[in-house]
Amino acid sequence: MRIAKDGQTVDSKEFATAAGDKIPNGDMSGWSTVSRAGLGSSADVAYPNAEGADAFWDCGNNGVTTTLCVSTEEKFGKAVPAAKLASMNMFVLAAGNLFTGSFNYASFTGTVDFGRKYAWTARPSALKLKYTATVGAIDMVRTSGDVLEGVAKGDPDNARIFVAIVDWTAPHQVVSGMTTTEGAWDPVKANTVAEGKIIGYGSLTIPASESDASDAALKDTELPIYWYDKTAKPAEGNYSLVISCACNAYGDFFTGCSKNTMYVDDFEWVY
Repeated sequence: MRIAKDGQTVDSKEFATAAGDKIPNGDMSGWSTVSRAGLGSSADVAYPNAEGADAFWDCGNNGVTTTLCVSTEEKFGKAVPAAKLASMNMFVLAAGNLFTGSFNYASFTGTVDFGRKYAWTARPSALKLKYTATVGAIDMVRTSGDVLEGVAKGDPDNARIFVAIVDWTAPHQVVSGMTTTEGAWDPVKANTVAEGKIIGYGSLTIPASESDASDAALKDTELPIYWYDKTAKPAEGNYSLVISCACNAYGDFFTGCSKNTMYVDDFEWVY
């Protein structure tokens, strides 16, 4: 900063901009494997955290579906580590996904605990990342139990990425079974869940009409954060960050296109 008087410099100082907070494995370069159960057996599946690193990201990979989220080292003609999400037809829809939290599969039921503890030192204005997605028409729907009204086969599907800055005393759990879904939530629609409040959120919906079938290149995008509370900070030790990427916006209801794919990479904050 330069302080001038009558066109002459009388004082000057230099200020360094804070580096900001880092998102663990935000560049998707660190991967390992973890053993997961499924239908009476287990398998070593891709795990989006480096060997020995603290658990931060997770996905729905298990002993039945092992490719919902994998690392890709070679993409777009050069070595670019990224996460590839891919949905599958497993008699019901298995949605490709990546999120901050933890996952467990047992008895045809997937349980996601959303949220990780995160040491915030600054308030970001947006989440920046790179992505590309191929999104088609819905070809699978849940036919009994918790059925989504107004959603049918042949309708355009959507992929979804969102971020939520939260103040939760525990992770928020979503349990998706063959006929029921418990705990489904959307930070755009409500500013609180049972575990505490949602301070702010950013959301990107990727409709079939914007599908990039060529997967030609990862493109930059920013999710501006809209604040329910512009002054609150998460309590120290609480669960305070959710990032969620899903090939199918209705995947927790086993509804969507089973051929959707998405690549995501380079998560970072904008200040």
